Amino acid sequence: MADEEKYLDLKTRLSNLLMTESMSDVDLWVGDCRFPCHKLVLGLGSKVFEAMFYGKMAEKNEVRVTDVSVEGFTVMLRYMYTDCVRLRSPSEAFETAYAAQKYLIEPLFQSCESYLLNYATLSPENVFHIHDEASFLDMKRLQDRCMRYVSRNAKKVLTSEAFVMCSRSTLDDIMALDLMDIDSEVEVMEALWRWGERQCDEEGIESSVTNVRNTTRDFLKHIRFLSLAKKDLESALKKFQFLDTEDELMTLWDLAMPKTDVAVPKMSSSLCGLSRTRSVSNCCKLELPTAYRYDGSLTNFSIAKHTTTVQVTVSGPQVTILGAVMTFKPIPCYSSVHRSLEFEMEVGKLSTRHKSRARIMTKTDSEADALEEKLEQEVLLDDFVAISDGEMATLSVNVAAEGVRLMQCVKSEFTTKCGDALVTFRFEGPERTLFPIKELMYVV
Repeated sequence: MADEEKYLDLKTRLSNLLMTESMSDVDLWVGDCRFPCHKLVLGLGSKVFEAMFYGKMAEKNEVRVTDVSVEGFTVMLRYMYTDCVRLRSPSEAFETAYAAQKYLIEPLFQSCESYLLNYATLSPENVFHIHDEASFLDMKRLQDRCMRYVSRNAKKVLTSEAFVMCSRSTLDDIMALDLMDIDSEVEVMEALWRWGERQCDEEGIESSVTNVRNTTRDFLKHIRFLSLAKKDLESALKKFQFLDTEDELMTLWDLAMPKTDVAVPKMSSSLCGLSRTRSVSNCCKLELPTAYRYDGSLTNFSIAKHTTTVQVTVSGPQVTILGAVMTFKPIPCYSSVHRSLEFEMEVGKLSTRHKSRARIMTKTDSEADALEEKLEQEVLLDDFVAISDGEMATLSVNVAAEGVRLMQCVKSEFTTKCGDALVTFRFEGPERTLFPIKELMYVV
């Protein structure tokens, strides 16, 4: 046994020193927990520890750490001795990331953010807290993921009980989103008013119109009053009185007046002048070169599983893919109980490995459906995917069907305009491959 220990590799020998008294020369205290450590190992793993133990102002043999949790410090030490990261929960990942940031251990910090990106499950109740933590630690990728989640799930997020508790910085990021899964700006106005009322309660002041207005004033620069029809705006402002008389009058005037060269009163500079709606229901739709083609093969009617992959490249302004319009035709001779379609679309960016999916299972379970010439359904991705200039992405479609006809793509490669951007599609595989997507939903 002694001979086996003698020939252990260096990594194993270092890991065996973790949390032992053997050859330790410094004690680190986190709260009431004592960590016997080795200055050389700590100095090699962190510039902060190197300066602490080997700099001109070298520390003594006992150091108290006051602003790091025991859990995060334990994971950090294990990493410094073993080069392994073992995280058990998002909260532990945040604690460890803070310790790694404090002691300038960048690889460990990146590992914590990657863990959170992969394993932190977002919900309408926790997305605000996770975004606050990510902002505090300057985790840009996690912040972006949180805002993409809010964008895609805005209806649930804006009406959640946790929304009224979100911080001002997180609320500002939400209000600034250019795209939300909402029906109209009224939903944003209602959520902001609820938040303002709760802030008044937290501050111990009356939730009066004046107090709520003062509390929410900084966020009015994001509210797109002009995206609403005049009648809807008037109704919303009666219910949610964000504006004083002068601001309201100027907003309604700007909305009602035609765009001319005649001088008209201008909106307050503190208000949002955008009239473009941020609702995904008003997104653009790109029609793809697909058609129904019957070549005599019954495989068009019964498909166990079929996968089509498309390379997508953007040139010009960023294009954000939201979802697709799926379509198929029921075959009348099939019984309705036997007709089905399982559909999954995945969009992934090659540069970041960010992937998003949309899934649907549909059955034409009534004779009325069977009489329809075709069935169409919009499906939104779990997470909207933004493709920038020069970036390449893949669009994969997996489909299984019974008793329906699916469209085929009639071009293996084509380029089309999406606003001011040019988007190129290259289909992999044989020509006229099955592709049950009529249109892509996008914004530029």
